[in-house]
Amino acid sequence: MSDYDYIIGNGSNNTYDDSTYNLNFNWNELLPTLIVYSVTFILGLTGNILIIFTTFKYRRMKSVTNVFLSSLACSDLILIIVCIPVKVAKLFSYTWEMGEVVCKTIHYMQYVSAICSVLTLTAISIERYYAIVHPMKAKYICTISQAKRIILVIWILAVILGAPTIKAQLHLPVGQLNESNYCVRGWDDNTAIHKFHELYMFILIFVGPFCIMAMSYGLICWEIWKVMERRSAMTSEQVLSRNHNKFQPQNEKRIRTYSLNDSKKYKSRNGYRDDTNVVKQVICMLVTVVVLFAVCWTPMLVDNVLTAYGILPYMKFGTLKYMSNAFSLMAYFNSCINPIIYGFMSKSFRESFVQAICLKADRRGQDRTSTYSLRYVSTRGSSTRSNVTRSTSVK
Repeated sequence: MSDYDYIIGNGSNNTYDDSTYNLNFNWNELLPTLIVYSVTFILGLTGNILIIFTTFKYRRMKSVTNVFLSSLACSDLILIIVCIPVKVAKLFSYTWEMGEVVCKTIHYMQYVSAICSVLTLTAISIERYYAIVHPMKAKYICTISQAKRIILVIWILAVILGAPTIKAQLHLPVGQLNESNYCVRGWDDNTAIHKFHELYMFILIFVGPFCIMAMSYGLICWEIWKVMERRSAMTSEQVLSRNHNKFQPQNEKRIRTYSLNDSKKYKSRNGYRDDTNVVKQVICMLVTVVVLFAVCWTPMLVDNVLTAYGILPYMKFGTLKYMSNAFSLMAYFNSCINPIIYGFMSKSFRESFVQAICLKADRRGQDRTSTYSLRYVSTRGSSTRSNVTRSTSVK
């Protein structure tokens, strides 16, 4: 839920009243929230564990991109395992009954997860940029060992960059007859810190990373478009040359040689076409992950900024309350979306999920001959300057 869920999270418009403290919940509002949290918990827990398991269990799934996606799954699991149970428990109370440590920790871990996720998505976009636009550099820059080091740095940065939440989140005593506490931000003399925190998180999670990702994927799309243009021109030249040669006298041996070479060229063109389709499929999947992350997290971040600067009221009722609840649920629901995207858009992930659920052994021999590395595909797709051996990756 949002940072103001002590007021709006239990389906009531009433704030804490120390003289008439009772728990009359509006189940028409609570039930949909519980359903969304439950679906997010079940799908997110199962799907993200499957991603981590298949990436490290099956040899064909061990690639730079998949290692980054495993880190993304870990950050989603933090939100699911640590934050959702506490959020559900909070729905059934007007006040905060779980102490100051839990109050600060839950909101801190929420932002650590978001920061880690967006930094990982940014790292993936940069890795894909090097793999497709600069394939020669990618051979020694985009390695699994390098990816693991980058992931370690990302997690350290997420832990450090999320620290302002600990200061901004307050555990305040309320009530006189029935003493209790609120877990809030932006209360009393904490307004300046609250404004800084919300603007800081908006820039850190949305503005900065998405500018980098937009530039990376824009350059990738431009490179793919140029490659396709070059291939189209080469194919046209080959067709014209073949048509011209048909009218020249040839002996039987030359005809056989021409036919053999023509067949090889045809297969080569089909191979290039298949490789381009794989590149486009993977880039489409990664861009979809980025777009859905933005769609799910941006409304809550914007809502928090507008509330901190007084553009929206601190206490929300009616339509504003429902919108704030929905924005918070969208942010949490994002943690279970990625496994679904991989299942629909990646054949290798889909097959690995089925294989893991059915407890089947890894078909290493078949997979080595039937799948391409994304880096191998992108290298062939963007330039013919180098040849890279087959390996395994997203497809």
